Amino acid sequence: MIIPVKGYITSNDYAPIYRDLFGITVVSPSDVVDKLPDDGSDVTLEIASDGGEVDPATEICNALRAYSGNVTAKVVSNAYSAATIVAMGANKVQMAPGAKMMIHRASSDASGNVNDINKASGMLQTTDNAIADLYATKTGKPANDFIELMDSETWLTADQAIELGLADEKLDFDAPIVNAVGPIIPHKAVQRIKDLKDENDKLRSQLPKQNNLLNKKLAIFYDKKEVQ
Repeated sequence: MIIPVKGYITSNDYAPIYRDLFGITVVSPSDVVDKLPDDGSDVTLEIASDGGEVDPATEICNALRAYSGNVTAKVVSNAYSAATIVAMGANKVQMAPGAKMMIHRASSDASGNVNDINKASGMLQTTDNAIADLYATKTGKPANDFIELMDSETWLTADQAIELGLADEKLDFDAPIVNAVGPIIPHKAVQRIKDLKDENDKLRSQLPKQNNLLNKKLAIFYDKKEVQ
């Protein structure tokens, strides 16, 4: 079973907004988890992702860890940021020639007063530590080593990722690797669009009821008219 992990990693709720309204390639936890075989047979992930949201990536990672079968992650182009979290859920990580990894500190679009910013800072530090722990578990190296690498935003070739322990082996085929990094629409904008879509869906769902009620009223009106 081959499961693609391509595009922006996002939540199950936001995935339809990115796909249907913006035409952006995304992957959500359900896109992966729902495809895991019931018989525990081998699974291969094909990863080509610039990253995305940490929580959905962690959910995918833990689902892969809990899967009873063998999971191989093939980084066919790039595994940046949160995409490396997904890869950490596999039993084996393979890198294609020319493929790359990138690890860095988490970020957010937090705003508000000093208390809001302090809370956001604490959340980001906790998130960074959690990500570093995933890397440490995979490699057997101290988590602090990865905090330092994340702090400087570290880009890794296939050989460097293997040397560091984040990947296990390089694939033995030679193929052109092409990938473009594009801008991601801010979450607030996506949430606004989602709210509008939900409201529109709600209104549409009410139309049959309203039409039915109108028809009943018209029927009563015409019946009375005929009696008169």
